[in-house]
Amino acid sequence: MNINENTRLIDLKVSDLLIILKQTNPAVEDNPPAVALPGDDEIGGYEIAEKVTGYARQTLYQLKSEGKIPYIGLPNGGVRFSKNAILEWLLSHRKLTDAEVAAKAEDFVLKRKLRRK
Repeated sequence: MNINENTRLIDLKVSDLLIILKQTNPAVEDNPPAVALPGDDEIGGYEIAEKVTGYARQTLYQLKSEGKIPYIGLPNGGVRFSKNAILEWLLSHRKLTDAEVAAKAEDFVLKRKLRRK
């Protein structure tokens, strides 16, 4: 396709757009696009905690005042939450499946038998 300044964007195919991008910025193909890594953390106010947990703000106020949810206390009295810390906290309350409980019990019995020999 002959692309010029009069070509409408809607008439272009994805392959045409990729060619244009490579021509205007050749370094784009060498550098992969920035992707959020699992280790990236998001820190913010109660909005973050509400989004991650699904709890109402009043519930979060109560959990924070009881010291049950991890938070960052700021010098001016503000509160911030770390998305990763909240996810770890949530996962720490995960209940084991019956199969996981049975495997742990079997492992415990085996270790106990080995200690007694």
